[in-house]
Amino acid sequence: MDCPAALNCLLITGVPATVEHRAAAATTMEPTIKNHTEKILELLSASHALQMNIIAVDQVHPLLSDLLSSLNKLAILPSDFEGKTKMKGWIAILSKMGAADELTKQQVRQLLLYLESSYNSFMATLPSSGTSLVCVSL
Repeated sequence: MDCPAALNCLLITGVPATVEHRAAAATTMEPTIKNHTEKILELLSASHALQMNIIAVDQVHPLLSDLLSSLNKLAILPSDFEGKTKMKGWIAILSKMGAADELTKQQVRQLLLYLESSYNSFMATLPSSGTSLVCVSL
């Protein structure tokens, strides 16, 4: 019987294959987990800002622009991801308003709903490996 992988584990590394491959997987997943966590925090930051009555266009626009930019950088999200399309729509709305204008209560409520929906969609797209990510709620 010729088993080069088993010989490698027994004679060269001295570590079982499950331990060896788990360590390699952890190092390749670390940047991905960091990126996903950052995006989750950006979604939460935008939501919390609105809940704290930060509703002026010049305050909300940068938050949504940063969020959209970050979502666009994630390869796991399709181009028609719900969060991207909704943020593009809101950025278009805010771009037509003046910097000192404020969102109405109805607009804030609708944007909060979209942010929560985007958060839930984002969480659903994350790979469900054995790795746990930060679990927070809006």
